[in-house]
Amino acid sequence: MTPHAPATVRRTALAVSTALITALPVLAVSGAPAGAAARSDAASSASATTDALAARAGKKKGTQKYHHRAKVGSQVLRAIVLDQTPGIEGGKVVDLRVGRAAANINTRKENTAVSTSKTLGGRGLADNDLSGLLTALVAKVGPAKGKEAVPSQTLVPVPAQPLLSLGVSTGDTMARWNGPKKCVPGRKAVTSSTSSTADLAVLPSVIPGFGSLLGLDGTVSAIQKTSYLPKKKKAGLKAVATTALADIGLFGDMVNVEVVADPKMVAVATGRPGKAKITYTPAVLEITGPDGSPVPIPTDGAPAEIGIPTNPLLGLTIQFPGIISEKVTDNGRMAKAKSVTLRLVLSLAGQVIADVAVAPLQTKVKVPKGGITC
Repeated sequence: MTPHAPATVRRTALAVSTALITALPVLAVSGAPAGAAARSDAASSASATTDALAARAGKKKGTQKYHHRAKVGSQVLRAIVLDQTPGIEGGKVVDLRVGRAAANINTRKENTAVSTSKTLGGRGLADNDLSGLLTALVAKVGPAKGKEAVPSQTLVPVPAQPLLSLGVSTGDTMARWNGPKKCVPGRKAVTSSTSSTADLAVLPSVIPGFGSLLGLDGTVSAIQKTSYLPKKKKAGLKAVATTALADIGLFGDMVNVEVVADPKMVAVATGRPGKAKITYTPAVLEITGPDGSPVPIPTDGAPAEIGIPTNPLLGLTIQFPGIISEKVTDNGRMAKAKSVTLRLVLSLAGQVIADVAVAPLQTKVKVPKGGITC
């Protein structure tokens, strides 16, 4: 690179000289001193630079007052089956995710709003991806104005023995956007989706004589929705996740869980101090043990052991975890949380063979200081 340096210097000097020579006639005609012209040019250049920086700063500031995000997910259940499970071969951990409704809003992404409905996902035997067994419904929009909706569709049940069995499943999803730097007006849904399935059974007949580990007799649904919270020229953001459960039977209805009320989580952020919050409504459940008597479950998340008289080697631990993580900022810009309605841990001869989370929910919303400028 060094041999080229002198040529560069010569070209620079020549360019400067040419510029000065070209400028002399102009200076002579105008009668202005060369120094005054230089000062005038410098001032003009500085002014132009200042204007450009101010314009960029204004644009950036305006963008910062608009960018916002949301993430919401509702799920019927998640079951992690360990390789000690009788009848499960391959030495792999199985991760089943059944009935999920989810959405993402991110104004920095190409698709600013994405809404999904998925009946089955996770990893199966030999680490096989289960997502392709049943169709996932997806709606994507933005940044241009538009709406995409997938109406309710019936999905044919697919046998997935010995892991689970599913009845008829349905799903729907929708996403809408109002254009760059705009908000969907009023409290209309930005995203919404539902994933429903009937007669779900996890690990059917894997343990001889005990039916399925977990069965839901009826239709269960995962539901999500996001929307804006308009207030004058600013807006907040709201995300809602809920699960509509059916009564749960464990070990072929040896242990029964009656669902009196469904769980629901709402996240709100407005960008104003003290105006972000998580509102969680826990499910109301009534549990009956193998002897037909009520089973008291601690509401502080502590586990309760349930013995199975007909098979002392089997152990069942039940928990009501509720909210497992939560963060809300004092400035009102962000609120997020995760929850699990019911956790079931099954053990055989002291070894954990299945860990099931019923109705896990998550929500997160984040907005600029003062709210979203739409």
